[in-house]
Amino acid sequence: MKTINVLILALIVLLAACKTRQEKLDVDGILYSQIGYDKPGQKRVVIRDSVANALHPKARYELIGENNQVVFASEIKYWGEKWNNHWWIADFSQVKDEGKYRVRIISDNQIAHTDTFKIGKNLLWNETWKTMAITQLQKRIELRDLNAGIHGPEHAEGGGWQDCGGYLREVNSHATMLVGLFDLLEQSHNRINSIDQQELRRQIIIGLDYIAYCQDKANDLGYGKGAVIHHWPKHTNVITGDVAKSALVFAKGAKILKLSHSEKAEEYLARAIQAFSWLDENGPNHHCGGTNFSGKVEPNDGFDNRTHGAPIDFIRPVEWMTRDLVMMTYAAVELWYCQQYEYKDKAKYYAQEVLKRQITKDEAEGGLFGHFRLYESCDFSEKAFTHHSMAYDAGTTFPHYIVPLIEMVKIWPEDKMAVELREAITNFSNGYLYPACTDNPFNLLPVGYYKSEGLLVFSGLWHGMNGSYGSIAALLYDLADFLEDDKFEDIATSNLQWVAGLNSGLLEDGKYKPKSMIYGIGKEFAGSWTKIPGTVCNGFDADAQFRIKTPKLETDGPNVFTDEGWITHSGGWLSAISRRQEFTIVLPE
Repeated sequence: MKTINVLILALIVLLAACKTRQEKLDVDGILYSQIGYDKPGQKRVVIRDSVANALHPKARYELIGENNQVVFASEIKYWGEKWNNHWWIADFSQVKDEGKYRVRIISDNQIAHTDTFKIGKNLLWNETWKTMAITQLQKRIELRDLNAGIHGPEHAEGGGWQDCGGYLREVNSHATMLVGLFDLLEQSHNRINSIDQQELRRQIIIGLDYIAYCQDKANDLGYGKGAVIHHWPKHTNVITGDVAKSALVFAKGAKILKLSHSEKAEEYLARAIQAFSWLDENGPNHHCGGTNFSGKVEPNDGFDNRTHGAPIDFIRPVEWMTRDLVMMTYAAVELWYCQQYEYKDKAKYYAQEVLKRQITKDEAEGGLFGHFRLYESCDFSEKAFTHHSMAYDAGTTFPHYIVPLIEMVKIWPEDKMAVELREAITNFSNGYLYPACTDNPFNLLPVGYYKSEGLLVFSGLWHGMNGSYGSIAALLYDLADFLEDDKFEDIATSNLQWVAGLNSGLLEDGKYKPKSMIYGIGKEFAGSWTKIPGTVCNGFDADAQFRIKTPKLETDGPNVFTDEGWITHSGGWLSAISRRQEFTIVLPE
């Protein structure tokens, strides 16, 4: 009898063990934000697996609060197949109570769950802005001086910030970071105390003074008064986009510093006019004489047919890239804000040149329309991001950034051009941006549409484009307000959350683990070359970092994690979160 009881007990233990193994849901990745979710707006967990039946068709999830009580439950939605994987979405956007939560996933009596995460007020702002905008830049000044000790004192001449994983201080990177700092002070000054505002202005002057140094060097080198070199001391070529961005940030700096640093503001205004005038008269500059990272002169001045989706035999015309026209429009608008009212006509001129490139519904690429051709004379669209080398394509990082077109409608609503601009903005938003972003499970901004391949998200990149996700989120928040349509706010949040950790994940021990791509911020965060807190790494790519392959649909996907940090990414992020306020805060002086 005793033997039978022992056997029965052993059988019970064995069955219990089998049941435990059976109840554990085994999927390739459960992906969620590593920083957390803001109270309002989109909140999602994404599940990935290589097989379509990894989850039961009626799989569901439960949102569990701090007291282990289920506070929300719903079905998991199968999104579909993308990048040779299958994706499911658990959406709990309607939950707005602050606290710590986890998600339990239930599929045919099998269970898996996330670790805990937070929902809170202004969470993305509170967790990131100061580390990214102040702490990071202070450290990058130290790193600049360290590089000067290694590579030579000329690498600190002019000041500025060491902007990436190497010794570089590119003008385009400084300009993008400066736009982020400007947006903090313009859009969110009510939640930044006076001491931090003072430090932001100090950093703005450091960044602008470096660009001013590069402008003076361009004149010394014979390019003319107003031109701006790409980088001092090694890459002294002049790139159209650098000069346009310089005009923009000098003008914005003059506006923002007018009361606190009047002499600096006057200097920057004069420099903005000089940069704009030089490019207005001489642009676009197609003979930049740039070099690659090996110091060799770039063929075709650094225009890469592959990244632009241009035919192999395409010869670049002597025309503006659309994004440079947008930057000139933006610079003219900001000069108008500086009481240079004659620049309204310049803004209208350059905006009209942009509109000439807009793809109509009859010209749709794969059903997409409203976006813009790279050149007026070509039949293919401009890509969101094509940065590589130190020449023509360097710094082409502001993606479809039609912010100045929105500004023009707001400040000149009675102008006869306002109707045309509004229609163009609406067509771009609904005809291209929204359907292009929702073509993937993360609502992520694609690199662009390639005629022979279709809509691609990661192919053809020199390295990941995390900065563009921040910049497009900033534009999307503006579009949500301008068009009074919340769907654009959800897409903006998705692009920010990709950087915050709700992304495809890094492969560790056979599973894809979600990682924040902001070094030092988030429950789990990815590595970075410099390991400076607040640095945003380059992110995901279809191919190896600093290598370009012909964009292909069959190889498109977040296949490679690229770890170099670049201040361009931080600038885009700051521009976005500065627009995202849940409630008004008035801080005492």
